[in-house]
Amino acid sequence: MSRCKIKIGIIGCGMIAEFHISALSALDDAEVIGVFDTSAERSRAFAQKHGIEVYETMDALLASAAEVVAICTPSGLHASLAIAALHAGKNVVVEKPVALTNEDCERILEAEKTSGKVCAVVSQLRYADGIRQAKEILDSGALGKPVLCDLYMKYYREKKYYEGSWRGTFAMDGGGALMNQGIHGIDVLRYLVGDVKIVNGKVRTLVHDIEVEDTAVASVQFVNGALGVIEGTTSVRPGYPRRIEIHCEKGSMLIEETEIVSVDLPDFDPNKEEKDPDFAGFKDPAAISAEGHLRQYKNILAAVRGEAELFYTAKEASETVKTILAIYESSKTDRDIHLN
Repeated sequence: MSRCKIKIGIIGCGMIAEFHISALSALDDAEVIGVFDTSAERSRAFAQKHGIEVYETMDALLASAAEVVAICTPSGLHASLAIAALHAGKNVVVEKPVALTNEDCERILEAEKTSGKVCAVVSQLRYADGIRQAKEILDSGALGKPVLCDLYMKYYREKKYYEGSWRGTFAMDGGGALMNQGIHGIDVLRYLVGDVKIVNGKVRTLVHDIEVEDTAVASVQFVNGALGVIEGTTSVRPGYPRRIEIHCEKGSMLIEETEIVSVDLPDFDPNKEEKDPDFAGFKDPAAISAEGHLRQYKNILAAVRGEAELFYTAKEASETVKTILAIYESSKTDRDIHLN
């Protein structure tokens, strides 16, 4: 006997909403029932394309039968919309970043706690097979203690990516190469190596005519004592795959996007491992698979039903935002920033 489908409403119908509805349409226990967007024309076109209802107002969506609200808006709206949805008794799925300030992150966590609902944040790379396998190898201790752990995200975005858009603005993007594009890599680095203790960063706008940074570097010290660097850009032509290098006492691991390309273990052959779908967006943010969203939604819906723990929480997402904000603060003040 099939289970009742969880009803889902979407807020915002830009590019990222297509990934959500594509993932959800592949699940037999989910049903997208409607969409709200501040542009009525955009809402109608999206709803007609996918055969769903249009909600004329945010209040109408929150009063609907939707049990889950997926927030696919510009980043600067994430916090207020997530809090409103939680207070309305809805479970929430919000795109990254969960919020743009530490204060708003705390407000979301408090709203989640008082509502008793689930607040999930999209971080699809954590659901990639290669990343999960890398985590298992590191946690096993086979490579020993992490010593030097580096993240390189040398992306490129065309001028048209920013033109006439909320992207690249402080109010709606909150940051650039780190907060928008680099947040996934920083989140994966934290997942694999652990929390960051101290950062010293420099962020600059060197190529694009935008308010936020397109080039950033930071030295980091992890809680476990390891050192490392983070580089994030949208200014490097033509754009290169994300690379993580984790060097430990007994050996090293190199990861490109979500695949382990090298690891110092005698029985590991990267060519024999099943490859993830394309998670890369280093040249084109639209040129990725919806598979990551699909995998994460499976866990989210199980958590909504009370059948599983939420694998990636709003608390974890807030810690990644905190790390990025610390790099920004370090660049602004020209000093080390210690994270709690």
